[in-house]
Amino acid sequence: MIGWTIAVLASVSAPSIGAADRAAIAARIADFDAMMRQGRIADSIDFLPPRLLRMIAQRFGVPDADVKAMIGAQMADAVADVRFLSFGMDMQAARVAATPDRQRAYMLIPTHSMIAVPDVGTLRSQTSTLALQDDGLWYLVRIDSTQQVALLRAAYPEFTGIDFPSGSSTMVDDTDPTPP
Repeated sequence: MIGWTIAVLASVSAPSIGAADRAAIAARIADFDAMMRQGRIADSIDFLPPRLLRMIAQRFGVPDADVKAMIGAQMADAVADVRFLSFGMDMQAARVAATPDRQRAYMLIPTHSMIAVPDVGTLRSQTSTLALQDDGLWYLVRIDSTQQVALLRAAYPEFTGIDFPSGSSTMVDDTDPTPP
């Protein structure tokens, strides 16, 4: 009886993302990858959960209806002269976990990119992308800066107390054949 109770408790507390949800996350990643390859950086806003967008609008005093256009324009301006050399999310190396209250399973997906910045060089970044489900849909949230994590926690307090991996960026020699 004790063994059965422990097994039941372990299965209740273990974070889980089933096959259908993994397929949904993979489809979102494929859509995101296509958007990046097409240079539609401003459209990356469509991968953020509405609750996070509302938090950003509130934090910066922007009407909810205007936040997507505002952030999209800022992102497009920030990368206007940048050339994306490579980008990818590694689902095989993704880690599934749950929030401390065990109410929300999520996935941390290692993410890499390499960009060419005019008059500066090539920048290789290693970050993580958070996949979280809200209202039945999976969203992708970049979490490699303290500001991004703070906004996430303001919108989703259940992520408070989780240590997210920090991202890293390094300048590389343009002739370096090593992938990101």
